[in-house]
Amino acid sequence: MPVAKEKSGKRTKIIYNIIYGLILTALIVWGLITYFHINDKVYTDDAQVEENVNPVNARISGYLKEIRFEEHQPVKKGDTLAVIDDAEYRIQLDKAVANLAAARAGKTVVQSDVDVAQAGTSISEANLAELKARLDNQEVNLKRYANLLKEDVVSQYQYDQVKTEYDAMKAKYQSLLSQYRSTQLTSTATSRKINVSEADIALAQAAIAQAKLNLSYCYIVAPYDGVMGRRKIATGQLISVGQILGTIVQSGEKWVTANYTESQISKIKQGQLLQLRIDALPGKRFEGRVTAISEATGSRYSAVPVDNSTGNFVKVQQRIPVRIEFTEKNNSADLALVKAGMNVEVDQ
Repeated sequence: MPVAKEKSGKRTKIIYNIIYGLILTALIVWGLITYFHINDKVYTDDAQVEENVNPVNARISGYLKEIRFEEHQPVKKGDTLAVIDDAEYRIQLDKAVANLAAARAGKTVVQSDVDVAQAGTSISEANLAELKARLDNQEVNLKRYANLLKEDVVSQYQYDQVKTEYDAMKAKYQSLLSQYRSTQLTSTATSRKINVSEADIALAQAAIAQAKLNLSYCYIVAPYDGVMGRRKIATGQLISVGQILGTIVQSGEKWVTANYTESQISKIKQGQLLQLRIDALPGKRFEGRVTAISEATGSRYSAVPVDNSTGNFVKVQQRIPVRIEFTEKNNSADLALVKAGMNVEVDQ
């Protein structure tokens, strides 16, 4: 019996040694694999959720009459967010309408002057044509009397009488011709005033359009569906052009901007699928797809890019922004919990 127990104990010890050896071998293999492939992982925690967060600006100045939104309130495209007192802009519109009426009335007066000038020109032209015909006839008659005078058929007195009539008619023709030309110039100048009147009308119409546009700007509306952010205004406040009244976060589109180091970026490819973990949502994993890789490092987009030519060079590993969009496989209810600015961990 003691011999049998001794053999059984040795066998058990051998089995345990084998098991321990296998476990140790597995750990060594795993450690070697991890060591040699540790750089194959593309992991970063320098990543944040992004959404279209835009300011809502005033396009005109004036006193704020109403505020129709609360902070973090969902809004629809076209919802009125704030109202600026429009009394001044309604007066501007009325003034523009009155200016248009005055411009149209001015054109009517100018058109009447043009009609009168054109009628005078037509009358002068007709009178000139009639007198020209009579003058031509008188010239023929004068030549005939000159020939008769040479033949002593008529006296010098008769010839002089015909010539005097011809000279008087010619002088009258020259006077009427000058009058006709003056009438033509007046008619042309008056006609040009029509163009000025039409330009005045166009300016007045443009002023009305601008006044209507300014009046519409008194009602500040949501540019798209979204959720309002912080409110930076109060009723009765004087608003200036371009002033930020609040911010709006556009509904729908969300993505992650991950900043990878220079040594990692070569392992990131367009269309690559990555796993996303959001700090604010522990236990939930999301799938993302690489849709864009920046052509420049993040520092190049800063307001004051780093200039290494000054001589004070310190090598700092740069990071390249990568856009990662959530895939359609993600749960919509979980995505609704994702907010702009949340920190994200990205790996394979």
